[in-house]
Amino acid sequence: MTRTRETRARKLTLGGAVLAALAASSCCIGPLVLAALGIGGAGALAALLAYRPYILVATAALLGFGFYLTYRRPRAVQGDTCGCERPGTGRAGKVGLWVATLLVALFATAPTIIACVSDARSKPVAAAGVRTETAVISVHGADCEACASNIKTALSEVGGFHDLELDLASQTVRVTYEPAPGRVDAYVAALNDIGYEASLPKTSKTQP
Repeated sequence: MTRTRETRARKLTLGGAVLAALAASSCCIGPLVLAALGIGGAGALAALLAYRPYILVATAALLGFGFYLTYRRPRAVQGDTCGCERPGTGRAGKVGLWVATLLVALFATAPTIIACVSDARSKPVAAAGVRTETAVISVHGADCEACASNIKTALSEVGGFHDLELDLASQTVRVTYEPAPGRVDAYVAALNDIGYEASLPKTSKTQP
């Protein structure tokens, strides 16, 4: 493989690793981006969650190959009788490798980071004398903790929202809110608007 081909292969490998890491986290990053742009389809991106482990394995393989191409011992130039070695990867190539590695790590850990930031935000506290109720809403497509941030944003825009608990196993959210006519239905509609498949179970409301 010539030096030019090696450089091209390294760039393609690192680019593929970054894109794969982005794809692995698109189920969590995508809904936030779509919501910021006012576009629905958050639930559709959740379908990628089932393939996340495989995509991350492919990402690690691509990144590992990138390290191999970058740091392997230079080989002697074929046909060169002086015993000279082919120059190794330059400083720019190594910097590019570590930048790609940083991006991969950032994208791969994005769901955890988003979930931690969401949990760290202050929760609304009901004023004295304000009555609150809870409702359980089925949210198909909410498949990771980072989805809670996107759901909170949508419910907060409706009003009366206080807090929620996301149950990934059952794909439901338990919402604490100030009761008002049609408010829970408005929550369901808001979640459907951003791309989730939301609905109310037959028994959804309980007193706290």
